[in-house]
Amino acid sequence: MKFPTEEGVKTVYREQHDAKEMFAIEEVVPIPEPSTSEKSSIGEGHAEINSTSLTWDWRNKYINYLKSGKHPSDHKESRALRTKAARFALDEDGTLYRIKFDGTLVVCLGPGDTDYVLREIHKGTCGNHYGAESLVRKIIRAGYYWDIMKKYTKEFVRKCDKCQ
Repeated sequence: MKFPTEEGVKTVYREQHDAKEMFAIEEVVPIPEPSTSEKSSIGEGHAEINSTSLTWDWRNKYINYLKSGKHPSDHKESRALRTKAARFALDEDGTLYRIKFDGTLVVCLGPGDTDYVLREIHKGTCGNHYGAESLVRKIIRAGYYWDIMKKYTKEFVRKCDKCQ
């Protein structure tokens, strides 16, 4: 084995070394522990909570099923999940995709990303303030999907001032 030393690289043969001695720690470098009591910028008596970790995400049941194969104990729910999960694929990074009928994959968006995608496709530089049905088709063609697209796009178009 070769080990770096102050003089250069030193070759140590198996017969010449003791494993405990060779891997012994000469100097202990203190590693600072993370602070558990962070000061809140809100003020005393309030705690900061990351709201994205508390938000319900429709993708979780599909991701859990595709990763571990766990399904609900209720027979009807289990069967429905297995049927619906057949239309989804999971990347090695943990990204969930929906498989379209032609075999192409579209990214499944969570609650935080849907509003941005809707605004960009509906009102963005190439957006023509489409109606709800055509907006859904545009979003899927752009490569995105979420579970209640039709309902959400109808509400979004209804609230748009230029579309009224």
